[in-house]
Amino acid sequence: MREKVEAVRDSATREAVPGASLTRIVVLDAATANQIAAGEVVERPGSVVKELVENSLDAVARHIAVEVKGGGLELIRVRDDGQGIYPEDVPLAFARHATSKIRRVSDLLALNTLGFRGEALPSIAAVARVEMDTRPAGEMAGTRVRIAGGGAPEVTTTGCPPGTTVTVCDLFYNTPARRQYLKKPATETRAIVAVVARLALAHPQVALSLQIEGRRVLATPGNADWQAVVTAVYGLETGREMLPLAGEGAGWSLQGFISPPWLHRANRSQQVLIVNGRYILNHALTWAVENCYQAVIPAGRHPLFMLQLAIDPYLVDVNVHPAKMEVRFQQESDLVKGVAGLVNRALHTPKAVPPVKAGIPVRQQGFNFPVKEKEAGFWGEYILREKPAAQPDQTSGQPDGSLQPEKEGREAVPLPGGEQLLPPLRAIGQLFNTYILAEGRDGLYIIDQHAAHERCRFESLQEKINSGSRPPAQMLDPPVTLHLAPDLAVKLVDQIVTLRELGFIVESFGSSSFLLRSVPLGIPPGQERNVLEDFLAVDSMPAPERMLKLIACHGAIKAGQPLDRLEIQSLLAEIQGLRRPFTCPHGRPAVVRLDPNTLARYFHRPPADKNLPG
Repeated sequence: MREKVEAVRDSATREAVPGASLTRIVVLDAATANQIAAGEVVERPGSVVKELVENSLDAVARHIAVEVKGGGLELIRVRDDGQGIYPEDVPLAFARHATSKIRRVSDLLALNTLGFRGEALPSIAAVARVEMDTRPAGEMAGTRVRIAGGGAPEVTTTGCPPGTTVTVCDLFYNTPARRQYLKKPATETRAIVAVVARLALAHPQVALSLQIEGRRVLATPGNADWQAVVTAVYGLETGREMLPLAGEGAGWSLQGFISPPWLHRANRSQQVLIVNGRYILNHALTWAVENCYQAVIPAGRHPLFMLQLAIDPYLVDVNVHPAKMEVRFQQESDLVKGVAGLVNRALHTPKAVPPVKAGIPVRQQGFNFPVKEKEAGFWGEYILREKPAAQPDQTSGQPDGSLQPEKEGREAVPLPGGEQLLPPLRAIGQLFNTYILAEGRDGLYIIDQHAAHERCRFESLQEKINSGSRPPAQMLDPPVTLHLAPDLAVKLVDQIVTLRELGFIVESFGSSSFLLRSVPLGIPPGQERNVLEDFLAVDSMPAPERMLKLIACHGAIKAGQPLDRLEIQSLLAEIQGLRRPFTCPHGRPAVVRLDPNTLARYFHRPPADKNLPG
């Protein structure tokens, strides 16, 4: 590789010296120019879907149907009932820089369409086999055009309904180098679902449907009811809980929905910002919304929001990004302040108060898995989840109602090879119902109870998995009905075998609805949906490790949960035998130590005796 780089450098040097032959400037041939333009517009199958659906929207379509196979590489078909194209204009639709959406430069300053460059169809046709049927409503017959690899279009007359149908097959068939850098078909499919979902949210007045491998995964009513579209895209439960907001400022108005404090996600995939009907990214507005949630949702979690901003076209520039994904606002600071004020107002309404759900409140014990005493006998089996246990008898010899730990005052367990990471620890107490204070022979230990217990649960589960055992699972009676967002539904179907191996038994119950019949043992009651959605939302690690971390986190002691002395000592005994006790499975610190000399310096004392009792 190094030799190739040096050869290229030497060649460039020779051409630059005086007297060397100069490289002449030439005009690229049409095929090469089209390939370059295709690279700007058609990055992946989702780009094709976006361009074609936006063309349908600009054609004032009321119904748009999208069909995809093979992650979009095998087939993409977009059918609409829009205005269609006149026969004499059909060849121009596949010509570079031909468009019906602008006429002069001044039109760019007040753009009110989703596309205008006139490069989508020719760019797609340069890297695929394309067929288009189109007919304006007043014409007796339609027109069909076929084109492949940027070649000459073949135009014929055909019968077809009013509107336009574009079929794209064998995407990137003539550019294998670009095709090999795409993700696997399932990943490309999820990207397409996300594109269609955002377009559906941006245009509630249009009935938009999506079919993946012959299975419908999304359908919106097209009745301009935005909450109905939110429900169709993100599921019934999410649609019901979202908080509405609306307001306006100088030259702009905003309406939409934000999530209440108890509804949040592991990533930002369900954050949608729409400006004048176009899905965009804007870090300032996203930060403004998320900043309002800093004190009301856990760290590392993200709110959901779907915001529709209508703004004077002269106050926004949509041409700062090649794909028009980012925009620039005039007077952005005033806009950010106005949006943040509306979000804060919505978060302080009666609807934002967490609902009280029916059920028996049970004190969450800090150091036991659910039905822990039965795990050994049912490891790898499916069991029925037990009903919440009654509170311990206050006269049973434990007036605080705590469970008796299995081993009290256990010495630190040495690891293989004699290594011992933590010394024996003596419990001092609990600080802020979040941190455990303990004394060791080498100083004061401050332990985050949630992070430490999460690490305990993770290593215990990981040890069982490494021994070759299957994850334990518990049957749900009755099963839980899930209404998932289309992108999560597609991902669930793709990973249904992996989920079964991890303990999830899921059955299809409609287009994006499922019955959850079993979950891995250790997931707290009521958290089944959250754990499954968090699992599907993250791809950054292997599935078993991802699931173990989620189970460990959701079932661990929470910050703010009071613990009695026996519970504290039991947790200390557990962490003394861990291989990695200093962080939780996600890498957050779990243990901090203040050595005796540091404490002595704080109180202006001489250096402490290193042989303090443990």
